[in-house]
Amino acid sequence: MKVVQNVNSQIQNALHQPSPEIAIRDVKHVMARELQALDPKTEIKSTDYFNHTFVPDFVLTWGSGSERPTRDVYLRFNVDEPLIQRDLLSLREESPAFISISGSSAHSGQSEMIAAEYEDCLLSSAGTLEKISSEASRTPVTQMLKSSLLQGGKGYLVGESANEVQRAVSRADSALANLNAAEVDKTVRVMNSHFARGFSARIERVMQVLWVSQGGEVSEFPGTLESRTALSPDELIAILPFLLSLEEISSIEFWRNLGESLSLGILQGLESWPANSNLNLLVNANLDRIKTKGVALDRIEFDLFDDPEAPPYWHIQESQLRMRCSEIDLRFVDDRRKTAHRSDVGRAPQWLEIERRLDRYGIEGIEFTSPGSKTHIKSSTTDGLRDSTDMSALSRALGKLARVISVELRLPNSRDNVEIDFDRSVVDAVGVPLGPHLLAYLGLDLLYQSSQKTLEDLSAFVTVGGSLPWWKDGKVERITGESN
Repeated sequence: MKVVQNVNSQIQNALHQPSPEIAIRDVKHVMARELQALDPKTEIKSTDYFNHTFVPDFVLTWGSGSERPTRDVYLRFNVDEPLIQRDLLSLREESPAFISISGSSAHSGQSEMIAAEYEDCLLSSAGTLEKISSEASRTPVTQMLKSSLLQGGKGYLVGESANEVQRAVSRADSALANLNAAEVDKTVRVMNSHFARGFSARIERVMQVLWVSQGGEVSEFPGTLESRTALSPDELIAILPFLLSLEEISSIEFWRNLGESLSLGILQGLESWPANSNLNLLVNANLDRIKTKGVALDRIEFDLFDDPEAPPYWHIQESQLRMRCSEIDLRFVDDRRKTAHRSDVGRAPQWLEIERRLDRYGIEGIEFTSPGSKTHIKSSTTDGLRDSTDMSALSRALGKLARVISVELRLPNSRDNVEIDFDRSVVDAVGVPLGPHLLAYLGLDLLYQSSQKTLEDLSAFVTVGGSLPWWKDGKVERITGESN
């Protein structure tokens, strides 16, 4: 049985390589693995230098977009004075992290006092990082504590202070699950001592959400921030990039409580976010809160690596919430003018081709086109066009060359109307904005006449807890429109 060496032993073995170049390479490999274990979403770039006076050993980068946060990491044989004081004085402006690779865990009171003068910098050790990264992650709080350490950790994190952070990480999950106010209070205090304020505040607000999710009273949460049941839009904007980058958080209740202020605008503010399970959970748990004015649909050619049987997924691209469902790409907009320029994108079907799919909806108006003419028919009654007009006779009168350019529909059991524009391949909400899943279903069903399997896949994907929040008034119905 192979014995796994701890990080300090691995570093010492690497340092004893006969070649200095190989020793440096191996030490940096060991440390890169340790940094990645602490925060798997960190992008780590190793420089060509080792233990250099002013060039970092690693540059860490997080997130996506044009302004990605970074932090320089310097490897040192120890982080004690007097040498560390020189480093702090000359390099403090970039708020770097200094990591000891000597293997010593002795606590230096003098170094701790010096580090307090440069509180935006982090002084720690490879052994400390290993202990914290080895703690199991069962909730987003534990994951955020671990991943925030590299980006937002500060101060002297060696010896007893390191033990405090490790205990906070190890106990946070059980403390929240058991609504243990004393242990939660300890975790909050440790965060405020060893994390930059922006990071500790974000984690504390997520702890509040989990506290409420477990049945706790928000007023009894033992934190330092004002207790509120819902995150504000600004808080949500700041927290979402951290949460979405974590390992899957499968609790629908968590995402539901988190997303009370969620909107299409907040999702658009993420600018670019690849498909992942947390984004799917966030959107699907809050479909009744996300309102959109329209969706544009386009057929995508499969490439070599696409799976035609892959389930639907959400992603954000070019500041647009998008869904991929089979070979169809759906782009949701908050303003109908954003799709007004589209023309000759779709295909206008014959009435007889689309009639059966329109049966489940109340038709308010139809625009036909035939060679040399256009005809727009609008219902003159509140019962809809079907009850006031012989649609079959109308279709026969227009002839086989007549095509449906657009149709206005009344949704079942609702006062909401939508316009299906076949020429632009767009579904527009008429009047009030609607949930994206509603417009997506209508677009796939009518614009692309998707198969029953594709429609069922969409229904299964957006369904939460066995039923779908179908209409905006909170009534829960199946995707087919049948009441539960």
